[in-house]
Amino acid sequence: MTRARTQLIDDVVHNLEQAGFALSSQCDVRPSCFDLVARKGSKLILIKILVNIDALSKEDAHALQLVAHFFNATPLIVGGKTRRGILEEGVLYKRYGISSITPKSFLRMIAEEEMPREFIQRGGRFVAIDGQGLRETRLSQSMTTEELAECVQVSARAILAYERNEMDVSTEIAHELEEVLETDLIIPIDVMHRDFVGEPITRPDSVRAIPDLERRVNEFFERLGMRVLWTDRAPFHVAAKEDGPAVISGVGSLRSRVLHKRVEILRSVSDVTESDTVIIVEEGKAEESLSDIPVIRQVELEEIDEPRDLKKIMEERSRSG
Repeated sequence: MTRARTQLIDDVVHNLEQAGFALSSQCDVRPSCFDLVARKGSKLILIKILVNIDALSKEDAHALQLVAHFFNATPLIVGGKTRRGILEEGVLYKRYGISSITPKSFLRMIAEEEMPREFIQRGGRFVAIDGQGLRETRLSQSMTTEELAECVQVSARAILAYERNEMDVSTEIAHELEEVLETDLIIPIDVMHRDFVGEPITRPDSVRAIPDLERRVNEFFERLGMRVLWTDRAPFHVAAKEDGPAVISGVGSLRSRVLHKRVEILRSVSDVTESDTVIIVEEGKAEESLSDIPVIRQVELEEIDEPRDLKKIMEERSRSG
């Protein structure tokens, strides 16, 4: 890790702590699609911190979106530049559909609730507008969609889409609408708000891509009727949930250094996401807990038929640790 990125992570951690967020430890296992998990009240954020936001891969972005959806969290990138130059303050950028923001803008957002008012993505600069306010103002001035569209040189269909908040509005068009209607329409962009409808929970493109033990753990949670997320780009390997808290699972061998390294990270991530944690191991014998996280042998999975049975074992082994 470069010195610049280390300093950036330290700054983000400090700012989150000062703003009253609960934080996970740094998720420094590799690969990981996020570096920190932060919570304040109902706000849960998965944060990837990059000096150059172009370093975000498509695979990491997809994994970050899936994990964020699973935990009803906001995925966010904090960074300082792209290959084209320094990022602007107060402006939101998009990388593979994920919001990206500068450290100073991020600080203002979490400390002062000052949200960006403009975002940049392929196609130009855009803003969020009050669609309902646009419609009410247009009607109060007895203007048809066609008349307003002619004034700002867009289609009537676009005006309807703006009013329904179904289409991005360019900064230029938004200012023209405000001038024609003589009213304020541009509103701050609520970075923390996510519409989860239509965001799929998916498994990898090929089930064969999942290592054998992790595939069996996937099948185990599915057999219990739980929703399952497998990822190779997070501190956990498998996450599952029914009606209550999610369960995040580390999977592997007790002899694995990587699994032992994940334990403390798993525990801190579970605390912040308010999830349960379990370690599922391949050996024939296993400790009942590992650093207070319950351990279950893979051969025991066949004996567990209901989510409540799993929860009971986890509670017993957590207490025994």
